[in-house]
Amino acid sequence: MSEKVNKLHLDRDYKTYLYFIDGDGNVCRKAKGKSDESKSEVLVKNAVERDNQYLYFIDKDGDVARSKRAVRGTKTAA
Repeated sequence: MSEKVNKLHLDRDYKTYLYFIDGDGNVCRKAKGKSDESKSEVLVKNAVERDNQYLYFIDKDGDVARSKRAVRGTKTAA
């Protein structure tokens, strides 16, 4: 289960770009299919303050969301 952290409503072009959240909490995009020469472009600075207990991602609505990280070696009840 995930929870929304920041509502951005980003318009995304998944055919051309890969969207991600970097280690500083910035929302970035990088051109697909390019070599390492292409640099990432920061779209939103400091979109989220990261907590290592959560995995952060951009959801289908273009908002920043997070879900609890799985702990290695433990099983969750279904």
